[in-house]
Amino acid sequence: MNYTGINVFINSLMIWLQTIFGVPPVEAPTGYVETNIIVLLEYQPNPMVYIEGGVFEMGDTWNKGDADEKPVHYALVDSFYLSRFEVTFQEYDRYCFDTGKPLPPDDGLGRGTRPVVNIDWYDAVEFCNWKSLKEGLIPCYIIEKSRKDPNNLGGYDPKKWIVTCDFSVDGYRLPTEAEWEYAARGGNYPMPYIYSGSDRPELVGWYDFSQTIDPPFPVGLKHPNSLGIYDMSGNVWEWCWDWYGPYTSYTNENPAGPLQGYSHVIRGGSVNSLKEHLRIANRNYPFPYSSSYYIGFRLAMTYIKGGPKPK
Repeated sequence: MNYTGINVFINSLMIWLQTIFGVPPVEAPTGYVETNIIVLLEYQPNPMVYIEGGVFEMGDTWNKGDADEKPVHYALVDSFYLSRFEVTFQEYDRYCFDTGKPLPPDDGLGRGTRPVVNIDWYDAVEFCNWKSLKEGLIPCYIIEKSRKDPNNLGGYDPKKWIVTCDFSVDGYRLPTEAEWEYAARGGNYPMPYIYSGSDRPELVGWYDFSQTIDPPFPVGLKHPNSLGIYDMSGNVWEWCWDWYGPYTSYTNENPAGPLQGYSHVIRGGSVNSLKEHLRIANRNYPFPYSSSYYIGFRLAMTYIKGGPKPK
């Protein structure tokens, strides 16, 4: 077996051990190459992590960020769930097979347990509704495709669907920007790190690769943050629910962003980002119809009082 074959075997074995026995993640060796071996493994679950609600300072509390990360302000979020991993091609491909939706391209760089990419914001909310129905939950989103959204201020959007979210039901949805940042900081177990889980970005995220095409890596290979959530800094940007807009200085209770806008927030940075983009407070804002090899998403759920609290 050549060197590349050894790398593939080791990384495939580690993902399998991590899934079955909870073995801690390891960094991929230099020269890491993945093949379709990884998709032959048993389906990797993506459990939801219970995050107890609380109040936190949102924004650039380190004073190292951009103008749109200020003013720093208090935000209160209720308890919720967030997926341990970014949604993978494994998960999203099942949705496509079930609905007849075209598979998103992987540009020949691999699927399996890599985070799904080349999907826009509308694709992400439709996936959330499908997954909710498959699991007997109440979908969060009402999606109207026959009318144009008057709150979408963009001049060009081939979809411009009206999407409303019921945050009181138990289905899957995208996290709000405040939920995302609260979880990235560690929730009620906050750490002072500028990245999600460390002050050393190389320990928690894939970023700043120099190849011509930089494929996102399989989820969960770096170290998690204090909540046991992986890849919140680096690998792929993650769609949030919110329209992008300026912060205000007053305390917000369960903020869900402006009522209208041109673009939706993405968070976390990606494999082709500079380390500055992996900062917890950093914000980006593509148009909702945008899709990219560096944008994916993870799932959130509202905690319903009296419901289970997964460990």
